[in-house]
Amino acid sequence: MAKGNSSSTAQAERQYHDTQAAYVLPNDEIEQDRLDAQASAIVEMIGGHPCLAPTLSMVGMLKAVDVGCGTGIATMQIAEMFPSATVHGVDLSDVPTAVQKIAPPNIVWTKGNILDIRYEDDTGRMSASTEPVAQIFKPGSLNYIFGRMLFLGINDWHRYFSTSARALKSGGIIEHQDLDWAFYRTATSQRLDNEWEWHRAVMSALKKTGLSPQAGSNAAELMKASGLEIISMQTFEFSFVPCEKAFNSIAMGHYVQQKLVPQYPELLRKMLEIDGITGSRIKDLTDQALNDISSEKGIHQKYTVTVARKP
Repeated sequence: MAKGNSSSTAQAERQYHDTQAAYVLPNDEIEQDRLDAQASAIVEMIGGHPCLAPTLSMVGMLKAVDVGCGTGIATMQIAEMFPSATVHGVDLSDVPTAVQKIAPPNIVWTKGNILDIRYEDDTGRMSASTEPVAQIFKPGSLNYIFGRMLFLGINDWHRYFSTSARALKSGGIIEHQDLDWAFYRTATSQRLDNEWEWHRAVMSALKKTGLSPQAGSNAAELMKASGLEIISMQTFEFSFVPCEKAFNSIAMGHYVQQKLVPQYPELLRKMLEIDGITGSRIKDLTDQALNDISSEKGIHQKYTVTVARKP
């Protein structure tokens, strides 16, 4: 780890989204490179396809959206799967210019936040808005909503899923892929984080921001509460250290060690400062975290893919 002034300088040089949203990660080239590597590792982890929705049966696809599209990788994959559909990529910041130049012509990029959409309580109609993201989520207009790794950006999951449910056409599909903030021994449900001090501090920070430590496993219940019917729910090992016992997650383990672990100190700094922790205490907890998350082969978080349909 960098120390002293060099660490402070590195932190100051990181670029963040210009937004009041809860999202805590940067949006600079370092982060974009990490997101691209993560996307590839996720696809391998879940079986070689970016989406687990029943795409072959999703005929008549006219309008889809990738929420929190980041660098636009999944958006482009969805656009290629459904060339006759208009596919919207929505994120808090603009998608990189280089990506926009090579994107399929059926993609529309939009800067915005789904949580900014409001409805009139007495009628259920969308409140008058000229915001582009609100126009994408007009009630009954979407065939497919895709969201992946939103756990550090969505701080009102009830609103997220209720807004999504209203925006779907009857028969429309929503797919949610996300992590829980818990660490397990490979091929088990044995928790490893119960005694980790840094992890308790992060949990406290999540609570203060409204972010959920169970953004993956809780999705199904929230979807059902919004009137959606669950089609499937699958859980995968998002490995932090490669392990032959979790073959499909080996690439994920390599990605984490090469791309995520080097960025973990910055993520922890942002989270721990929310909990009022500063200075040398941050360094102590970060050192503990870096040791814990790489402490054994196959240590992982649970990654859940939930697919639901609007009746």
